[in-house]
Amino acid sequence: MKLINTLVTFFGKDLIKHVILFSIISFVAWFLTQNGIFWGGYILWISLILISTIIIWRSGDFFSLAANYIQEKHNIPQSIKAAVIDAIASSFPEFCVAVIAVLLIGRAEVGIASVVGSALYNVLVIPAAAGLVAASPMVISREVVWRDNIFYLAVTILLCAMLWFFPNEWGAGVASLFLIAYLAYIFLLQRDFKKSTKLRQESIKVEAIKAETIKSEPEFLNPSDEDVNEIELSSEKSAWLWIIGLMLIMGGASHILVESSLELGNMLGIDGVIMGFVVIAAGTSVPDTALSVISARKGQYDAAVSNVFGSNIFDICVCLSIPILLALAISGETTKIELPQMGLIWSLVGATLLAIYFFWSNNYTLTKLKAGMMGMLYLLIILISFTL
Repeated sequence: MKLINTLVTFFGKDLIKHVILFSIISFVAWFLTQNGIFWGGYILWISLILISTIIIWRSGDFFSLAANYIQEKHNIPQSIKAAVIDAIASSFPEFCVAVIAVLLIGRAEVGIASVVGSALYNVLVIPAAAGLVAASPMVISREVVWRDNIFYLAVTILLCAMLWFFPNEWGAGVASLFLIAYLAYIFLLQRDFKKSTKLRQESIKVEAIKAETIKSEPEFLNPSDEDVNEIELSSEKSAWLWIIGLMLIMGGASHILVESSLELGNMLGIDGVIMGFVVIAAGTSVPDTALSVISARKGQYDAAVSNVFGSNIFDICVCLSIPILLALAISGETTKIELPQMGLIWSLVGATLLAIYFFWSNNYTLTKLKAGMMGMLYLLIILISFTL
């Protein structure tokens, strides 16, 4: 009974019904496949992809609660919290995918494609979703646009350079460059954190007035917030335990997502790189979408956008470097790469430049029209990717 209550709390009263349904369908499809019915495999892998995506999504929801608790405990600025704490945990599925691709299936290009596809999804779909659900046009601070966005563009160019100069294999040198880039990003965030702390200390009276104003205003909660708040955090230790546990759950779900997507791709005759770029990338990006949409609904537009670029920087710099170093430590060999679909990488560069323009134009305002255009561009790139 306790297990059932835990599952209901985790998935929510409405979503648990769909999970049970997909689980039953998966079992029936597995039974059909075992009895030689070929088309049962399609249903099996699609059902497992949906179940694993839902698990990643709900894990991201609960992680948002724990991250908010830690952010409030240490009074961390919203943009830094979104770019680091949210980014690390919400990108953990991408990290697991890269580890699986490099160490288990020996196809690093699948991990690269999933990271690139996730970055493309983040830079186009998530701002589009946030912009469409926001109560008003999203006004984004210059700091987020010129700090996070430009740094992310530089990291994307670094990725292109590594694939251009080292197209066949990556070793410790490439991994080190990515890690150095991420450390530089952390240093930049730390510098901004110190600046914001100094400014906050100089304006205590103003903040106190704002706090009194906020207390007098009614609070509005959306349904998803109410579901997540069923779990209460009593200490920072419990918050960190939740974060660690949820990251492990997302890792397991990511493993199921990868295996199911590759099996489905084999049945459809679609290369694993394209499945990583489209299906795996979308599935692992669900936590980012959930966090940014929640922030946009609350009017925290900087957090909604900063999370996107912080996640992408982590994806490229950490999710691609650590698995390479692990493989080097275990086998003593460099990681082989075979990625003929370089058009996928250039599409990411183009989408990033377009995103910078959209965020910068109209006095740093993302309108619903521009949000819709970003969503349509993503669909166009996905359609083109199947022809590569």
